[in-house]
Amino acid sequence: RILIDRFQYRLLVINLLYFCTILLIFATALFLPLILELHSDSILKQAEAASQFLSLHARVWPALFLVFVLLAFHSIFVSHRIVGPLYRFRTTFQAVAAGDLSVRATLRKHDYLEKESESVNQMIASLQAKVQDIEAPSQEVQALVGVLERAIERGAVEDMHQSIKELRVHVERLQGAINQFRLAPQETQGGNEGASAVALSSTPEDLGPAEDGTGPEPVGHRSDQHTSIKQP
Repeated sequence: RILIDRFQYRLLVINLLYFCTILLIFATALFLPLILELHSDSILKQAEAASQFLSLHARVWPALFLVFVLLAFHSIFVSHRIVGPLYRFRTTFQAVAAGDLSVRATLRKHDYLEKESESVNQMIASLQAKVQDIEAPSQEVQALVGVLERAIERGAVEDMHQSIKELRVHVERLQGAINQFRLAPQETQGGNEGASAVALSSTPEDLGPAEDGTGPEPVGHRSDQHTSIKQP
């Protein structure tokens, strides 16, 4: 397709309006003096002006019409080299917003906006690398949670110590990977949403007694153990 977007239509219309404006100014400057001479009192001047007017009228308008058509085609092809990449950028952004980081913005041979395309692809590659930095420790955390659950079922305190230490390391890696992102400031939400965050910097000995005094307090109930994402 040559015309692929409304923006391209607007560019074409704007270019043609510019050309029509220039054409109007040119025609006014060319024909107005002859029109004024047609109203002269001298019959000789009127005849000479009429002859020049008809001669110009026969030669100028076909040439201007040809230029108008050529300019229209040129504007279409030039705008296509701009709007085409913009259309690809839009579809790429939509795919990234949907979570697909495998897409890349590709241009045709004669398209413009090559540097912008490189910047978009660099952005996607950087996001992909950051997500991979989060994915690896996340999988390790999932595996260690299973180990910790089995250790709790067996009552193996030493295994719980080791699992919590390893979990702490991976959580710190996750936090470091998450801190690479800067989030837009948001209004503070209710404190209940963060109450379920588990801090892995504690060991079984660090857990105080529960309210009924029968055992350790659940880790998730400690208010000083939330993991948060730093925001600017």
